[in-house]
Amino acid sequence: MVCFQAKLVGGRHFHRRRYDLSTCKGQDVRLNAMFSRFRRWWSKSALFVMAISMLSSTAALCGFDEGVASYKAGNYTDAFKQWVEAAQHGDVDAQYNLGCLYARGEGVAQNKAWATDWLQRAADNGDLDAATWLLFANEITEERRKEFFSMKPKPTDRFRLTFAVQLADGRLHRRPCTTDEKDGGKIAFSLGVLYEAGKAGFPQDDAQAAAWYRKASDRNVAEAQSKLAYLYGAGRGLEQNQIEAARLFRRAAEQGEGIALANLAAIYASGSNGHKKDPVLAYVLLSHAADTGKQLALDAMPHITALLSSDQLMEGRRLAENWKANTPLPSEIAERLGPLD
Repeated sequence: MVCFQAKLVGGRHFHRRRYDLSTCKGQDVRLNAMFSRFRRWWSKSALFVMAISMLSSTAALCGFDEGVASYKAGNYTDAFKQWVEAAQHGDVDAQYNLGCLYARGEGVAQNKAWATDWLQRAADNGDLDAATWLLFANEITEERRKEFFSMKPKPTDRFRLTFAVQLADGRLHRRPCTTDEKDGGKIAFSLGVLYEAGKAGFPQDDAQAAAWYRKASDRNVAEAQSKLAYLYGAGRGLEQNQIEAARLFRRAAEQGEGIALANLAAIYASGSNGHKKDPVLAYVLLSHAADTGKQLALDAMPHITALLSSDQLMEGRRLAENWKANTPLPSEIAERLGPLD
């Protein structure tokens, strides 16, 4: 430290005082002590900030995992509460799942505005599934399309409400805000439709259509059972099997699927596929199909009615009245149909 002389204004020396070396060293020591205390305070403050940050991250992680456990247990309300906390701490997976809960109406009232808000936050953090939902849930403009394809997605292996499956050509098909448990059957059915029709960039492939219809059929999706029955009957994409076709039509018909009811009615009207001819049962099945609004059944009703005597028509109407829409198959009709297998 430099020693100095004090002067009056105007330049005259009022007095001259020289600090010795020991005094300068004393000032150094005091300043060093002050800076040392500052460094300790700063270090503690930084550690405090780091600790708060770590606690915040841990809280978000715990909230996310607890939300996953609650969702898997079917406690959607608790999952919502846990994911709200994690999402507010910036957890992108929680933000995405929270948006999905709003979109699906699980654990909270369905609200597209809030779903969009949380999914937009996730998309802004590089979440591809959130961006995909936003792209298709709104009008697709050129600006939105460019923004979507310019994204650099961040991979994650955490639990998400996204259905993902590998297609025949190796591509990964994803459906944001859907789950395998709740939506897998319907999605498998829709994939079968796309393969059967060759739409939306999917190649026309009856074998793949049959494979996806089977997956949906195993989940008891009536429309898929009816579609798979048709492919069996026509021998498209798999070996022709009329017995299996009739069995699948029966499974779908028991759930009230209109096309299956109409096809099963045709089988009993003609007594084909090894089934006993029963025009009264055919009338009942077709009537139930007509009640679902299927035009095929409505068009066929006059033809099946013409095959019946007055007594048979009376019996058919009595049986039909006992089978209301969206109700299980009445036992009297089930007996006439015979065993399923």
